[in-house]
Amino acid sequence: MIRIKEQIVSGLVAYPKALRLIWTNKLTKYLVLPVVFNIIVVVALIFAGFGIGDWINGTIERHTENMNGWIQAGMVAIKIVLPIIFFIVFIFIGGTIVNVLMSPIYTMLSEKAETILTGNEFPFDAKQTLKDIWRALLIALRNTAKQLLLTALCLLLNLIPVVGSVISICLIFIINAYYFGSGFMDYTFERWRYSVKESLKGTSELKYLAIANGAVYSLPLYLFCGAFIAAFIGGVSAVAATISQIEIKGKTRR
Repeated sequence: MIRIKEQIVSGLVAYPKALRLIWTNKLTKYLVLPVVFNIIVVVALIFAGFGIGDWINGTIERHTENMNGWIQAGMVAIKIVLPIIFFIVFIFIGGTIVNVLMSPIYTMLSEKAETILTGNEFPFDAKQTLKDIWRALLIALRNTAKQLLLTALCLLLNLIPVVGSVISICLIFIINAYYFGSGFMDYTFERWRYSVKESLKGTSELKYLAIANGAVYSLPLYLFCGAFIAAFIGGVSAVAATISQIEIKGKTRR
């Protein structure tokens, strides 16, 4: 059994190792892709806000005979507010969205990292690759659903003044860190041909490693526009998780 302190240290120390590995092996392009995708998603959401606002206003115009000043003011507010709401939604859950959609890229990065570290080759198999991507998406969606549910429950603690808010913030951070970290760890477990059940068990045994790994990814999400920073960090997190898992696997075999 790997000690708690060892798991946490391994999860954090793996980040500078991951950065060196990515830089020296010219894998930085894989870090840029999620950021570009992030920008595309947020622009699409803002335009969707404008589009839905136009549709709502058009519906109001068709069904309203007397367009008084209040109605016109409301229509202008809809046109302005909806894109802002969509952007705010992205700020809060953008890291989760990108983590789900970028799982194929993170899977590839994790695989390349293991090949560099161990020399193990993973011959391309289109059928297996599609299975791996599908599994990664399912795990990401599963984690996201649990993560959002537990986060919503923790928000109820805000009903308790001050103390409840502090506890809520801390618990939400730990929950986010754990589920993000477990998602990054699954890329390696998947490649080691762990079943979903075995992957969940493996993550549970290394829960503090998962929290340490996911904490670095989660921290920027508490900042304004932190989802863009998290998108860049996501690839590093996937590689860092792989490094930690390989190191721990080597220790447990001794």
